Amino acid sequence: MFDEANVGAAAMEQRNALNQLCARRLQGRNLIIASNRGPVEFYEEAGKPAYRRGQGGLVTAMSSFVEVTQTTWIAAAMTEVDARLAKQQAGRMEVEVNGHLLAVSFVTPTPTQYQRFYDEVSNSVLWFLQHSITNPPTHPTFDQAMWEAWEHGYVAVNRLFADAIATAAHQGGKPPVFMIHDYHLYLVPGMLRQRFPDAPIQHFTHIAWPSPDAWRQLPHAIREAILANMLGSDVVGFHCQRYAVNFLRTCEELLGADVDWDNHTVRVGERCVRVRDYPISIDPGQLLELAATPAVHELEATFMAHRPPRLILQVARTDPSKNILRSFHAYEHFLSLYPQYLGEVQFLGLLPASRQTTELYKEYFDELCQVARRINEDYARPGWKPIELFFENDYHRAIAAMKQYDLLVVNSIADGMNLVAKEGPIVNERAGVLLLSEGAGAVDELGDAAIVVNPFDLVGMAHAFHEALDMPLAERQRALASQRATIGGNTIFRWAHDQIADLVEAAPRPGTISIFPAVEGRREVTG
Repeated sequence: MFDEANVGAAAMEQRNALNQLCARRLQGRNLIIASNRGPVEFYEEAGKPAYRRGQGGLVTAMSSFVEVTQTTWIAAAMTEVDARLAKQQAGRMEVEVNGHLLAVSFVTPTPTQYQRFYDEVSNSVLWFLQHSITNPPTHPTFDQAMWEAWEHGYVAVNRLFADAIATAAHQGGKPPVFMIHDYHLYLVPGMLRQRFPDAPIQHFTHIAWPSPDAWRQLPHAIREAILANMLGSDVVGFHCQRYAVNFLRTCEELLGADVDWDNHTVRVGERCVRVRDYPISIDPGQLLELAATPAVHELEATFMAHRPPRLILQVARTDPSKNILRSFHAYEHFLSLYPQYLGEVQFLGLLPASRQTTELYKEYFDELCQVARRINEDYARPGWKPIELFFENDYHRAIAAMKQYDLLVVNSIADGMNLVAKEGPIVNERAGVLLLSEGAGAVDELGDAAIVVNPFDLVGMAHAFHEALDMPLAERQRALASQRATIGGNTIFRWAHDQIADLVEAAPRPGTISIFPAVEGRREVTG
């Protein structure tokens, strides 16, 4: 039986260990965190600015630092309210997180700069490349417009972030510690190393890191700029070991770096950069509390009134990397192979629409709707619809559905981790089965207790659906118990704890480090 009290106690123990470590190692330091999105979302209420806490594991983990050390979070202004507040308050505000004050500073690129940085480079190039969804015959292509997007968008906004981070470091009055997050900010560590040769710097990549051959789709100057500037860090972090290994291989093959494979380090001048894996996780206790709230119970009751005997669930953004279209096709093949499930099983998709300002994403969304509509027309029976879809971003609905799945589908083409694979097993009440793509980072931790599939194999997935729905109860219960033990033993607080421990240990000693020559991948562009 799942002991919620023990799960909550384990999470609290790991949180306390994190707090104690921060109290010992970060006291007297100015911790500066940087990411594209910030820890709070500002909005207007009755004509006045207000804010709500941002969602996601990054905010949950990093907010713990606020309790024990001076912390500043640098992010891009996402809304007009953000930009106005940044201008009115000299770019710096204080917000309350976990009962403690956190300083938030916004960078304010121009709309054109941000569009080039975010849409044209970060998402259209880096996201696609790192999730193996480029189309090499046509995309990416580095024409004049793309080079301008790189130089005047990606490089320029990374420089804005570095400037804002440096300003916050000088204002703090204490030695800084820098934690830079994700693929939007690959150039920032090198820019900071030039200004702060002795400061501890970490970069963490939250998405997949592919093999060196994938990176050959980028021009020499761009890929070398990304790698060289990431190596301005003392610690480079990923969610799983295979991505850390791929990074080391990429540095060795494409940058000619001196890699120590025994210690997983890269030598840069007199420094050794540690390359580590830290599997991100969740706070199980907090999630269980949310699952027990009236808001979730109300949605669950509405949902249960129409629940089919068997439920297949997928919770994912409508991003091509999440592989939803192949899920639909595999489900259709499953219905044709196993007609005994007609009228007995439903595929429920909770699919928040993603990046609908981008044409490719809109086309993918439209195709998802068309295929689901056709399957429903071909297979529907009176009182039964094979596929039910919701496109709202409703986290409470997702938790309510995860409590009731018989099969949870996580078949991403590639994923840094995929936290749905960890949230589902914690709240599920039906001994549901986890179907997990071998391309998801979560497979490294949970693969032994899941049905692992190749995300491109429709026939294999169709048979996996049957295997899951036909699995004996005792076997399902054992698998779920194993998943919960793994997740409970490695919460979001341990993820944060291990990074701080490594970063402080790896930090350079003052006066021993040569200045890091940052590379920005510049190329003359006109227009």
